[in-house]
Order: sequence, then structure tokens, then C-alpha cells
Amino acid sequence: MSDPRPGVPERRTDVGARPAPSRPSEGSRPPARSLSHWLDQRTGYSAWVSLVVDQPISGGARWWYVFGAILLFLLGTEFVTGALLAAYYAPSATTAWTSTVFIQDTLTLGWFIRGLHSFGSSGLLIVSFIHLFQVLIFGAYRAPREMNWWVGLAIFGLLFAFALTGYGLPWDESGFWAKQIELRIVGTVPLIGPTLQVLLQGGRSLGHYTLTHLFALHALVLPAVVGFLVLGHIALVRRHGVTPRWSQDETKLAQLTQSYWPHQAIRDASACAVVFVLLSLLVIRTQGARLDGPADPQAIFQARPEWYSLPLFELRAAFEGALELVATVVIPAIFALFLAALPWLDRARGRSPSQRLPILFGAVCGFVGLGVLGYLPYRRDQNDAAYQHFRAEVNQRSTLARRLARQGVPPEGGLAVYRNDREFRTRDLWTEQCGQCHSFTGHGGTEGPDLKDYNSRAWIERFLRNPDDPLHMGGAKFQKGMRPVEGTADEFKGLTEWLYAETGATDVDTALIERSLPLFSEKDCDSCHERDGVSADNGPNLKARGTLPYLVDFISDPADDRFFGRRNKMPRFAGKLTPDQIGDLALFVLSESKK
Repeated sequence: MSDPRPGVPERRTDVGARPAPSRPSEGSRPPARSLSHWLDQRTGYSAWVSLVVDQPISGGARWWYVFGAILLFLLGTEFVTGALLAAYYAPSATTAWTSTVFIQDTLTLGWFIRGLHSFGSSGLLIVSFIHLFQVLIFGAYRAPREMNWWVGLAIFGLLFAFALTGYGLPWDESGFWAKQIELRIVGTVPLIGPTLQVLLQGGRSLGHYTLTHLFALHALVLPAVVGFLVLGHIALVRRHGVTPRWSQDETKLAQLTQSYWPHQAIRDASACAVVFVLLSLLVIRTQGARLDGPADPQAIFQARPEWYSLPLFELRAAFEGALELVATVVIPAIFALFLAALPWLDRARGRSPSQRLPILFGAVCGFVGLGVLGYLPYRRDQNDAAYQHFRAEVNQRSTLARRLARQGVPPEGGLAVYRNDREFRTRDLWTEQCGQCHSFTGHGGTEGPDLKDYNSRAWIERFLRNPDDPLHMGGAKFQKGMRPVEGTADEFKGLTEWLYAETGATDVDTALIERSLPLFSEKDCDSCHERDGVSADNGPNLKARGTLPYLVDFISDPADDRFFGRRNKMPRFAGKLTPDQIGDLALFVLSESKK
């Protein structure tokens, strides 16, 4: 039936008419291609991809150009591993070490992620130095690439800031004390230094707010700033292209030009894969990054910064006192200004290294100087037996603290982990309950005997010769205390051997003891002391004197008639301490006296 409206052609309705051609349906495309087409229509992502894959590489792909890609890869690795670590890290003085040791020793693959993050940070700095030196050789800082050079230098400086802010976050011994040094250096900067130091510390000393400030910088501020600068750096590289070798003319460069994909992309991917494998092998070999025991602000610690701060550490040692500013501000500022001013300082006609020898010589001298300054303190520490002994003690504390942390960390966190150690608890108990009167120094206690070398023949003989010596009962100030024993050298030797045998020693001279037994009465010792372990007298009963059971009974109640009775001045610990605590104190006396 035809359409009666004027001007509208009549439609053909005959069945045999040939159908009009139509476009292929969307469903005829492969699923992946259809999805990419759909996304491209709505986002235009293919245009962004083409900016990278179609970028022309003047002169062709080169292995020289992989360092920028490695830096980008390492930076991405840092962001990913950093985000994973942040999910378990708690920035406070009581939780920082606890959360870090949980990541390191308990969380599945936590040691590997933390190791990648730590070694990746060092890798970033090392590859940055290599990339910087490559740019210097190629003259890639010259016009029209000055802005790219300055942006790269800014990123380079911020990578150091990343490393410096991250090193103190575990709040372990090395990180805490290294942060003390670094923040003191910050405080030497003229005008703004003290204010900046207080701002970073969150106060006048390191504490909770130090960690929150460092974490905010490390995990929020610096990633945002560096990410923005990296995007700008990539955009500038896209605008000006990579810097080709200086030996090729424009015609040759045009003939050899290749697109980024796949020629340079294959090289970049291969280099990044090699770096990742090397990092992974290093992490596996070391079982992750180093972690010392929890920081103790009251301890005496021989602090050293990380390797990238050693040159500045060495400079400080060379410029002491009022000249410290030269090391911490003046010399680093001169070096930074030299690098920033290179586009103007370089007046050579071309980019060939032979035409820029003064510039390259100055740069080489600077980098060699940094290497030497970093190596000197490292070598000095390696040859310092005292420092190596100190580091061995730090490693022992680290092993102990991490083992104790597996038993659970008290709510106070950090140093409280040592409460899980019986020896540490006992030492702490000794300091609290006994250390005010006794010592193990060999210089004398304040109100009781110095117990260094207690129970030895030398200690016993000194006591017999002079009981009121400051090393023995001098501090107790007993009224009518024990009189010094008088006798020959052989008599002292015999009495000493007899008392030494009472301690349970196995290396005694039994024949000497038998010969010396009459001396107990001859020297009037029996007028004050008994030897049956039960009876009371004016002085302590000497049966099993100095053995573990004897010390347990003595610490429990020194006023017992077997010991000092009414003349006693030492507090009674039975009822104040548990039997286990008293036993631990007795064992502590016997073990510590022999050190």
C-alpha cells in the first residue's frame, strides 16, 4: 500500500527486492576488541596510549635509555609496597616498632614486602645517580631541556627526602638515633632550621608526633608531590624526546628513528625484570630489611646514618663546632647550585663530552668525593673492634626482642616487649628492689655489699680481712659488727677454703679444709656463728652459705634468726615478692657476680 502523503516516495513491498547494505553489527567483533572499542568511545584512552607507544625514539632504541624506565618502575614498586605496609603500620611511639615487627615476622610475606620497599628505596637512589650521570654525559640538560633537568633534580632531592623520612618509621634503635642526628642537622640551617626541626619532631624531642609527622610526609605529601613532578617530567620528555648520542647528525637520526613500541619497550621491560629479580634475590638472601630492637631514648647508642647520609656524616666530623654549618649547609648548597646552574655554566658549542670536559670533570670530582666521604666512615667502623662489638650487642638485642615479640607485646609496646624475657624481668626487678643498696661494679654498694665476684676465694678472703670495707658491710653501718680476722697467710687460706666449700664449689682442696677446721674455734668464729644450718647466734649460720637455697631463704627474710635477727637492716621480701621472683633474684646474684 502506497503512502498518500505528497513528496514521500512509495515504498517497495515486493518480496524479491534486494536488501540495502548494512554496517557490521557490534556483536560481530571479538569480545576483547568490542570492550576496548566501548571504553575508547567513552574515555578516549587510546589517544593517551598512543602518546607512549608511538613516541619516536630519535636515533633508535638504546639500552642507555632504560634508566628512566627503571626509576619509574622502582617508584611504582615503592608506591605499591608502601600502600601494603601502611595497611598494617601504626605510627606512634608505642605501636610503631610493634606493628613493624608484626609485618616482619608474623604477617604472611610481610618480610618480603618490607624488604622490597627498603631495598627498592636504596635502588631508587643508586639508579638515580646513574641516570643523573648519564644525563650529564649526553648533555641532556642543555637547551631546550633545561626545565626537564630541573624537574629531574627536584625529584632526585625528594627521593632522598623519601628515604630520610622512611628510615625512622620502624622506631628501632638504629632508625631512632639516626633520626636524632638528621634532625639536629636540620636544626643548623640558618633562620628556619630550629623551627623546621621542631616542626618535624612535633616538639622539642622525638616522640609520638615525630612519627605522625614523618608518616604524613612519607605516605601522603611526598607521594603526591613526586607523582605530580614525575608526570611533568614524562610530559617534558614526550615534548622534547630522548636525547640521542652526540655523534649522529640530524639526517642519520631521522633514518634510525623508531617508535617506543615495541623497540624501546622491550629493552625497558627486560631491564625492569632484571632489576626486580635482583631485588627479590637480595630480599630472600637477607630475609628482608634489617630491624633492630625497640628504641630506648635513655640508652647510649653509637648512631650511624644510612649509607646515603654517610658523606654528610663524615663532613660533620671534619667541620666541628662553629664550622659545622659549612658541612651541613654551605657545601651541600654549593653542590646543588652547581647542578642547577649547569644549563648556563655549559657554554660548549656541542654536546660531545670532549667539548665539555671542565663540566664533566667537575661533576666526576663531586661524585667521587661523595663516594670517598661515604666509604671512609664505613671502613673506619669495619676496622673498629669496639664498634663491631657494639653492633654485635645490638644484633643480639634485636634477635631477643623479635623472639619475645612472638609471645605477644604488652600494651605499652616497644621496650615493654622485654618483659616477656625472664632475665630482663629479673634484672628490672633487681634494679627496682636491690640496686639502690647493692651493685656488681667492684667499687662498693651504697648500703650493702658489692656482689661482684661474690662467693669467690678472693671475695671471701677480703671479707675476712676487712668486713667493714665499702665492698662488703661498710655501707650497712652495723653497730658492733664483725671484727676483722687476724692470722697468717696460711690461716687465711685455710679459712677461706672452708667457707668457699660451703658455697657448693667442686674445685675445693679437701685436705686443706681438714687441716683448717680447728681454726674455726681458734679464731673465735664459733662465738658468733653456727654451722648446723638451724641454730641461731649473733651472726649468720654458715651452713651452705652462698648456695642458691641459702640465698632464697636470706632474701625472703634476712631478719630470720639464722641470719641477722634483730640487727638486720635489709627489708623482708617474702610476701612482697612471689617465690618465683625471689628465686629469680637469687639466681641473678649467682650468675651476675661471675661476669
